Amino acid sequence: MELLDKNYKKYLSGMDIIGEIAIIKIKSEFLSEKMEISDLIINSLKNIRSIYLQESGVKGEFRVKSMSYLSGIEDPVTIYKESGCQFLIDVSKVYFSPRLSNERLRIAQLVQPDEKILNMFAGIGPFSIVISKFQPSCKITDIEINPIASEYALDNYLLNKINNITSICGDAHEIIQNQLSPDFSRVIMPLPEKSTEFIDDALTMIHKRGWIHLYAHLNSSDDNILMNCNNIISKELDERSRIASSRIVKHIGPGWYQIVFDIEVIK
Repeated sequence: MELLDKNYKKYLSGMDIIGEIAIIKIKSEFLSEKMEISDLIINSLKNIRSIYLQESGVKGEFRVKSMSYLSGIEDPVTIYKESGCQFLIDVSKVYFSPRLSNERLRIAQLVQPDEKILNMFAGIGPFSIVISKFQPSCKITDIEINPIASEYALDNYLLNKINNITSICGDAHEIIQNQLSPDFSRVIMPLPEKSTEFIDDALTMIHKRGWIHLYAHLNSSDDNILMNCNNIISKELDERSRIASSRIVKHIGPGWYQIVFDIEVIK
Protein backbone atom coordinates (compact mmCIF):
# COMPACT_ATOMS: atom_id res chain seq x y z
CA MET A 1 0.00 0.00 0.00
CA GLU A 2 1.32 3.40 -0.89
CA LEU A 3 0.81 5.86 1.94
CA LEU A 4 0.67 9.57 1.33
CA ASP A 5 1.87 12.17 3.82
CA LYS A 6 -0.93 14.09 5.54
CA ASN A 7 -3.45 11.50 4.33
CA TYR A 8 -3.31 8.95 7.17
CA LYS A 9 -6.87 9.77 8.29
CA LYS A 10 -8.29 7.85 5.33
CA TYR A 11 -7.09 4.61 6.96
CA LEU A 12 -8.62 5.33 10.37
CA SER A 13 -12.10 4.94 11.80
CA GLY A 14 -11.13 6.94 14.88
CA MET A 15 -8.28 8.51 16.83
CA ASP A 16 -8.03 9.92 20.34
CA ILE A 17 -5.02 11.94 21.42
CA ILE A 18 -4.39 11.76 25.16
CA GLY A 19 -1.33 13.70 26.20
CA GLU A 20 1.54 12.39 24.08
CA ILE A 21 -0.29 9.19 23.12
CA ALA A 22 -2.47 8.55 20.07
CA ILE A 23 -4.98 5.71 20.32
CA ILE A 24 -6.11 4.75 16.84
CA LYS A 25 -8.79 2.55 15.30
CA ILE A 26 -7.84 1.30 11.83
CA LYS A 27 -10.44 0.39 9.22
CA SER A 28 -10.58 -3.38 8.83
CA GLU A 29 -9.40 -3.37 5.22
CA PHE A 30 -6.16 -1.65 6.24
CA LEU A 31 -5.28 -3.62 9.39
CA SER A 32 -2.59 -5.61 7.60
CA GLU A 33 -0.72 -2.32 7.13
CA LYS A 34 -1.06 -1.18 10.74
CA MET A 35 2.67 -0.69 11.33
CA GLU A 36 3.11 1.47 8.23
CA ILE A 37 0.05 3.54 9.17
CA SER A 38 1.32 3.94 12.73
CA ASP A 39 4.75 5.06 11.55
CA LEU A 40 3.14 7.57 9.21
CA ILE A 41 1.12 9.07 12.06
CA ILE A 42 4.02 9.33 14.48
CA ASN A 43 6.15 10.98 11.81
CA SER A 44 3.33 13.42 10.97
CA LEU A 45 2.31 14.44 14.51
CA LYS A 46 5.39 15.80 16.24
CA ASN A 47 3.72 16.05 19.67
CA ILE A 48 2.95 12.31 19.72
CA ARG A 49 5.53 9.88 21.14
CA SER A 50 3.46 6.65 21.30
CA ILE A 51 0.85 4.98 19.10
CA TYR A 52 -1.54 2.31 20.41
CA LEU A 53 -4.11 0.35 18.43
CA GLN A 54 -7.57 0.12 20.01
CA GLU A 55 -8.77 -3.46 19.59
CA SER A 56 -12.08 -3.32 21.47
CA GLY A 57 -14.59 -0.91 22.87
CA VAL A 58 -15.08 -0.34 26.58
CA LYS A 59 -15.67 -3.67 28.30
CA GLY A 60 -15.81 -5.25 31.73
CA GLU A 61 -16.61 -3.85 35.15
CA PHE A 62 -13.63 -1.51 35.01
CA ARG A 63 -14.48 -0.13 31.52
CA VAL A 64 -11.08 -0.79 29.97
CA LYS A 65 -10.36 -0.89 26.24
CA SER A 66 -8.11 -3.61 24.82
CA MET A 67 -5.19 -2.08 22.96
CA SER A 68 -1.77 -3.00 21.65
CA TYR A 69 1.42 -1.01 21.22
CA LEU A 70 2.35 -0.10 17.65
CA SER A 71 5.20 2.41 17.47
CA GLY A 72 7.13 5.13 19.25
CA ILE A 73 7.91 4.76 22.95
CA GLU A 74 6.19 1.80 24.58
CA ASP A 75 4.80 3.59 27.61
CA PRO A 76 1.01 3.93 28.19
CA VAL A 77 1.36 6.53 30.97
CA THR A 78 1.01 10.18 30.02
CA ILE A 79 -0.18 13.56 31.31
CA TYR A 80 -3.23 15.08 29.63
CA LYS A 81 -4.12 18.78 30.05
CA GLU A 82 -7.59 20.30 29.98
CA SER A 83 -9.27 23.46 31.37
CA GLY A 84 -6.17 24.40 33.33
CA CYS A 85 -5.95 20.93 34.91
CA GLN A 86 -3.53 18.04 34.47
CA PHE A 87 -4.37 14.34 34.55
CA LEU A 88 -1.94 11.47 34.96
CA ILE A 89 -3.32 8.51 32.99
CA ASP A 90 -2.35 4.96 32.10
CA VAL A 91 -4.44 4.55 28.95
CA SER A 92 -4.10 0.74 29.09
CA LYS A 93 -5.57 0.35 32.58
CA VAL A 94 -8.20 3.07 33.08
CA TYR A 95 -11.04 4.66 31.11
CA PHE A 96 -10.63 8.21 29.94
CA SER A 97 -12.24 10.15 27.08
CA PRO A 98 -10.79 13.47 25.88
CA ARG A 99 -14.04 13.89 23.92
CA LEU A 100 -15.87 14.79 27.12
CA SER A 101 -13.78 17.90 27.73
CA ASN A 102 -16.62 20.24 26.71
CA GLU A 103 -19.02 18.39 29.00
CA ARG A 104 -16.66 18.60 31.96
CA LEU A 105 -16.33 22.34 31.40
CA ARG A 106 -20.10 22.77 30.93
CA ILE A 107 -20.93 21.02 34.18
CA ALA A 108 -18.24 22.94 36.06
CA GLN A 109 -19.76 26.22 34.86
CA LEU A 110 -23.21 25.16 36.13
CA VAL A 111 -22.00 24.44 39.66
CA GLN A 112 -22.56 27.12 42.28
CA PRO A 113 -20.34 27.94 45.29
CA ASP A 114 -20.59 25.70 48.36
CA GLU A 115 -22.43 22.86 46.64
CA LYS A 116 -22.08 19.29 47.85
CA ILE A 117 -21.52 17.05 44.83
CA LEU A 118 -21.46 13.28 44.32
CA ASN A 119 -19.65 11.81 41.32
CA MET A 120 -20.87 8.21 41.19
CA PHE A 121 -18.42 7.01 38.53
CA ALA A 122 -15.39 9.23 38.94
CA GLY A 123 -12.65 7.39 37.02
CA ILE A 124 -9.34 9.21 37.41
CA GLY A 125 -11.20 12.31 38.62
CA PRO A 126 -11.57 14.64 35.60
CA PHE A 127 -15.15 15.85 36.17
CA SER A 128 -14.54 16.49 39.86
CA ILE A 129 -11.16 18.15 39.42
CA VAL A 130 -12.41 20.56 36.74
CA ILE A 131 -15.37 21.43 38.98
CA SER A 132 -13.04 21.96 41.93
CA LYS A 133 -10.88 24.35 39.93
CA PHE A 134 -13.94 26.47 39.13
CA GLN A 135 -15.62 26.15 42.53
CA PRO A 136 -13.05 25.39 45.25
CA SER A 137 -15.65 25.97 47.98
CA CYS A 138 -17.60 22.87 46.93
CA LYS A 139 -17.32 19.54 48.72
CA ILE A 140 -17.09 16.63 46.29
CA THR A 141 -17.33 12.88 46.89
CA ASP A 142 -15.89 10.59 44.21
CA ILE A 143 -16.81 6.92 43.86
CA GLU A 144 -14.83 4.64 41.53
CA ILE A 145 -14.95 0.85 41.32
CA ASN A 146 -11.65 0.40 39.44
CA PRO A 147 -8.90 0.45 42.12
CA ILE A 148 -6.24 1.49 39.59
CA ALA A 149 -8.35 4.44 38.41
CA SER A 150 -9.06 5.34 42.04
CA GLU A 151 -5.32 5.45 42.76
CA TYR A 152 -4.74 7.67 39.74
CA ALA A 153 -7.50 9.97 40.99
CA LEU A 154 -5.62 10.41 44.27
CA ASP A 155 -2.47 11.25 42.32
CA ASN A 156 -4.42 13.75 40.22
CA TYR A 157 -5.87 15.52 43.26
CA LEU A 158 -2.30 16.09 44.43
CA LEU A 159 -1.10 17.05 40.96
CA ASN A 160 -3.79 19.75 40.77
CA LYS A 161 -3.46 20.80 44.43
CA ILE A 162 -7.05 19.79 45.16
CA ASN A 163 -8.14 19.32 48.78
CA ASN A 164 -11.95 19.35 48.61
CA ILE A 165 -12.53 15.88 47.12
CA THR A 166 -13.13 12.72 49.13
CA SER A 167 -12.45 9.51 47.20
CA ILE A 168 -14.10 6.13 47.86
CA CYS A 169 -13.14 3.00 45.94
CA GLY A 170 -15.97 0.53 45.48
CA ASP A 171 -19.39 -0.19 44.00
CA ALA A 172 -21.54 2.95 43.79
CA HIS A 173 -24.78 1.19 44.76
CA GLU A 174 -23.30 -0.42 47.86
CA ILE A 175 -21.52 2.76 48.97
CA ILE A 176 -24.68 4.84 48.56
CA GLN A 177 -26.72 2.29 50.50
CA ASN A 178 -24.24 1.90 53.36
CA GLN A 179 -21.91 4.88 53.67
CA LEU A 180 -23.41 8.12 52.39
CA SER A 181 -26.07 10.51 53.64
CA PRO A 182 -28.69 11.96 51.26
CA ASP A 183 -27.44 15.53 51.45
CA PHE A 184 -26.07 16.29 47.99
CA SER A 185 -27.12 19.16 45.73
CA ARG A 186 -25.77 17.60 42.53
CA VAL A 187 -25.02 14.06 41.29
CA ILE A 188 -22.90 13.30 38.23
CA MET A 189 -23.34 9.95 36.43
CA PRO A 190 -20.71 9.63 33.66
CA LEU A 191 -21.21 5.89 33.06
CA PRO A 192 -23.20 5.90 29.81
CA GLU A 193 -23.28 2.12 29.41
CA LYS A 194 -25.05 1.53 32.75
CA SER A 195 -26.12 4.85 34.33
CA THR A 196 -29.84 4.16 33.93
CA GLU A 197 -29.48 1.21 36.33
CA PHE A 198 -28.47 3.64 39.08
CA ILE A 199 -31.13 6.35 38.72
CA ASP A 200 -32.89 5.42 41.97
CA ASP A 201 -29.58 5.62 43.84
CA ALA A 202 -28.91 9.07 42.41
CA LEU A 203 -32.40 10.33 43.31
CA THR A 204 -31.94 9.07 46.86
CA MET A 205 -28.78 11.17 47.28
CA ILE A 206 -30.36 14.54 46.44
CA HIS A 207 -31.31 16.60 49.47
CA LYS A 208 -34.64 18.39 48.90
CA ARG A 209 -33.64 20.08 45.66
CA GLY A 210 -30.81 19.57 43.19
CA TRP A 211 -29.56 18.23 39.87
CA ILE A 212 -28.55 14.94 38.31
CA HIS A 213 -26.38 14.88 35.19
CA LEU A 214 -26.93 11.48 33.61
CA TYR A 215 -24.98 10.21 30.59
CA ALA A 216 -26.50 7.34 28.63
CA HIS A 217 -25.99 5.40 25.42
CA LEU A 218 -29.36 5.21 23.70
CA ASN A 219 -30.79 4.16 20.37
CA SER A 220 -33.07 6.26 18.20
CA SER A 221 -34.48 4.79 15.00
CA ASP A 222 -35.59 8.10 13.47
CA ASP A 223 -34.61 11.77 13.39
CA ASN A 224 -36.46 12.68 16.61
CA ILE A 225 -33.41 11.64 18.59
CA LEU A 226 -33.76 13.78 21.71
CA MET A 227 -37.55 13.37 21.90
CA ASN A 228 -37.22 9.59 21.71
CA CYS A 229 -34.39 9.47 24.24
CA ASN A 230 -36.15 11.86 26.62
CA ASN A 231 -39.15 9.54 26.58
CA ILE A 232 -36.93 6.57 27.45
CA ILE A 233 -35.36 8.30 30.46
CA SER A 234 -38.60 9.95 31.63
CA LYS A 235 -40.06 6.47 32.17
CA GLU A 236 -37.27 5.82 34.70
CA LEU A 237 -38.04 8.99 36.70
CA ASP A 238 -40.79 9.71 39.22
CA GLU A 239 -42.79 12.72 40.40
CA ARG A 240 -39.72 14.09 42.20
CA SER A 241 -37.77 14.68 39.00
CA ARG A 242 -37.97 15.98 35.44
CA ILE A 243 -35.65 16.36 32.47
CA ALA A 244 -34.84 20.07 32.25
CA SER A 245 -32.60 19.72 29.20
CA SER A 246 -30.79 17.14 27.12
CA ARG A 247 -28.22 17.18 24.36
CA ILE A 248 -26.31 14.81 22.12
CA VAL A 249 -22.74 14.47 23.35
CA LYS A 250 -21.57 12.30 20.46
CA HIS A 251 -22.68 9.81 17.84
CA ILE A 252 -21.30 6.38 18.79
CA GLY A 253 -22.60 4.14 15.98
CA PRO A 254 -25.48 3.59 13.55
CA GLY A 255 -28.58 4.78 15.39
CA TRP A 256 -26.73 5.05 18.72
CA TYR A 257 -25.90 8.23 20.62
CA GLN A 258 -24.40 9.34 23.89
CA ILE A 259 -26.90 11.73 25.47
CA VAL A 260 -26.59 13.83 28.60
CA PHE A 261 -29.73 14.57 30.59
CA ASP A 262 -29.82 17.44 33.08
CA ILE A 263 -32.47 16.29 35.54
CA GLU A 264 -33.99 18.64 38.11
CA VAL A 265 -35.00 17.03 41.39
CA ILE A 266 -37.48 18.63 43.81
CA LYS A 267 -38.57 16.65 46.85
